[in-house]
Amino acid sequence: MRLAPVRDDVAGFDAGEAAAFDPQPVRDAGGSGERITSLTSWWHTRWCQVCGHTFRRGDRVLVADSRVRHLDPTLDCAESGGGRADEAEVVRFTEGLLATWPVVGDVPLTRTDDVPGLLAPPLGGLRRAACLFCAHTFRPGEFVVMCPCTPAARVCARAVHRDPARGLPCWESWRPGSTLKVCPVTLTRLAT
Repeated sequence: MRLAPVRDDVAGFDAGEAAAFDPQPVRDAGGSGERITSLTSWWHTRWCQVCGHTFRRGDRVLVADSRVRHLDPTLDCAESGGGRADEAEVVRFTEGLLATWPVVGDVPLTRTDDVPGLLAPPLGGLRRAACLFCAHTFRPGEFVVMCPCTPAARVCARAVHRDPARGLPCWESWRPGSTLKVCPVTLTRLAT
């Protein structure tokens, strides 16, 4: 009977479980090369100097001499592009998730591709348009709630992500009931 390996496995499992409930920051190894952006990456949430988009968790990037560029081929930042996901499969997944998890209330969703101002490059030292909740820039193909205080009228032209397929449930995190009392842009009280 070999109980020692079982105890080693149990001890290993217990150690792994303890580490999972007490995560420690992972330090970036430094140097140049391809990396995946994590919450502890020094460039996380900063703005890319090439395309002007923010760096999000999970972004593939190229680090070279304290400069970081996206490797996402839809952002056209790095000289070497990465592989694209099967677009038809992504669309089916997104549609299925949006059908399963609809927006509360009568709030219309809009694709960023349908609102040119959301994807416009930064001009004259300004930054790209960003989500009112998470402050990340808008990228092609994402779903958003336009003008969160009056989505049907679109008065302020600001937006909030509502794209759970991309891990951006900003609208529900910010306004789970889909209602606002004050416009976050004009700061005017809304009629209820």
